[in-house]
Amino acid sequence: MLLLIEIFITVIYLLYVQFSPQIGNIWWRNDYFSPMGAIKIIVYPLYEIKMWNMEFWDINYFIWLLSLFIINFIINFIINLNDILYINENGNGK
Repeated sequence: MLLLIEIFITVIYLLYVQFSPQIGNIWWRNDYFSPMGAIKIIVYPLYEIKMWNMEFWDINYFIWLLSLFIINFIINFIINLNDILYINENGNGK
């Protein structure tokens, strides 16, 4: 399930970067499909330290993934907490 979510986030990220007013036209230029543009923008934060500044977080792929993991952790924590509370209310827990 997490892999599907990561693929979904990647597609959303690539669409956002393509149509972003800040950058735009990364993987579709002059009526040609250029997948290397998408790959380069994904790995660029590994080479440029300025991409980790808050003003560039919206185009930093790794920030998108980190946000996904944090949201996923919080959701799973809440679900597990609800399960534990439900079990304890019914007297089936410790």
